Amino acid sequence: MVSQLSFYMNKFAERLVEVLSFKGIAQVELSRRLEVGQATVNAWCTGTHEPNFDMLVRICRELDESADYLLGLKDE
Repeated sequence: MVSQLSFYMNKFAERLVEVLSFKGIAQVELSRRLEVGQATVNAWCTGTHEPNFDMLVRICRELDESADYLLGLKDE
């Protein structure tokens, strides 16, 4: 189970970086929109930390992406 959770968090980091790049949103901009520190967003993007459930929902809404996509459960 732990390795599966690790897979999804790594996939989240990968997809978050991909979406930010595609949409032209800098980490500092996302941190401003979510009212968190840039270091927090960087930690999500590098996979060293993951957002809690409430923050995941906020990220999905802010980026107009599904949690399924960001977590690697779906490819679209």
